[in-house]
Amino acid sequence: MRHWISAIALGVSLGTVHAADLDPTQAKALAQEAYVFAYATVEHDKVLTAIAAKLPFNRLYSEPRLLGPQDNKVVSPNNDTFYSRALLDLRAEPVVLDVPTVDERYYSFQLVDLRTDNLDYIGTRATGNQAGRYLIAGPDWKGEVPSGFNGVIRSPSRLVFLLGRTEVKGESDQKEAARVLMGYALQPLSRVINSPAPVALPALQLPAYLDTKQGSAQALFSTFNALAPLHQWTASEQAKLARFAAIGVQPGAPFAPAEPLREAVAAGAEAGREQVRAASSHLSVEQGGWFKSPGNLGKYGDDDLTRAAAAWRYIYVNDPAEAVYPLALHDVEGQVLDGRQAYRLHFPAGQLPPVNAFWSLTLYDSKTQLLASNPIQRYALGDRSANLSYDADGGLTLLLQPDAPSQAQQGNWLPTPQGSFNLLLRMYMPKAAALDGSYSMPTIARIEP
Repeated sequence: MRHWISAIALGVSLGTVHAADLDPTQAKALAQEAYVFAYATVEHDKVLTAIAAKLPFNRLYSEPRLLGPQDNKVVSPNNDTFYSRALLDLRAEPVVLDVPTVDERYYSFQLVDLRTDNLDYIGTRATGNQAGRYLIAGPDWKGEVPSGFNGVIRSPSRLVFLLGRTEVKGESDQKEAARVLMGYALQPLSRVINSPAPVALPALQLPAYLDTKQGSAQALFSTFNALAPLHQWTASEQAKLARFAAIGVQPGAPFAPAEPLREAVAAGAEAGREQVRAASSHLSVEQGGWFKSPGNLGKYGDDDLTRAAAAWRYIYVNDPAEAVYPLALHDVEGQVLDGRQAYRLHFPAGQLPPVNAFWSLTLYDSKTQLLASNPIQRYALGDRSANLSYDADGGLTLLLQPDAPSQAQQGNWLPTPQGSFNLLLRMYMPKAAALDGSYSMPTIARIEP
């Protein structure tokens, strides 16, 4: 992998800092900055390694199953769609994704690079619901695009995570949704155009994932160093990497900070982890218990802290144009949402989520950011939920509580766990009011016993 990092080797011209020039205070600050920079890429490794352990590269796997509490590889998964996934190894040649006509159903393919930035989309919003063929190429490919393609997507990463979502309109719709999955196909370009395949490259070996939220924080740097050569870094990112090299954060190299700086680097990494954790609970200004989605989700630029905080809380978040994700941690009085209490979440008449596709409200255990197990196996409510009862004026009141309400209200009940929880209101293909901030979020009020 070392031949991929020649640009990084030019770090002297980009403002390299040397270990000998750093005192412990400076080394700690640099390690904290490096941790925030590297966090999203390393948290991404959790899914990369999980998929690579079960599925060959460039193989599309679509699962006709809605996720539940047992699915723990991705924080804050949805319970609205069937997922498709693949790891695209783009080092040798591009791959081609074919999609069928998808009538009267939302679908999307999100392509995520090693920085967790989203590339261009394929799907209902971005390319329409007609059948299409799309070329996905990495930074090293210089070939000509053959005829017959509906679009070309270029990636700065040589390894891309392909994440598909296909809408499921309730329990009775699962068989029809599963048929759509059968129309997706992924192939190498050489097979599509019937040309000789390029010379095979050594198999990718991904570093083992280490839990970023536990254990030694500085362990993150070893994983980052191993993954970083798979990405073509921008000039501003290379400048940061040139400085981080002084503390051992360097693409393709073992993580080995200089002996006099080891304690300071370890302390800086711990401070970085705490900074990311804290930021994950304050991704925007809180209003009425809700944090609205930052406008740069999915395309973070140099905003490393938002990138890291999003990876901690809900990695693989869509671009706002595709979906927005207001997050609730507190009730309208500012108190932490507690699963032992009962709450009423109310959408006034005319104030249901403004979407062009669909919306859902999903509940997560705050400690794990996973779906919370419950006896009725209900993890979300939304506009496709069966047996919802609307208010007489057209509004909607949902009940969040541990115990079942009356029989008449059970269709509007979302069971809560024992401890604290949080909510994500997903709005797929949001309308302007959801994007410009003019939509008023529903109130979450505690029901006094």
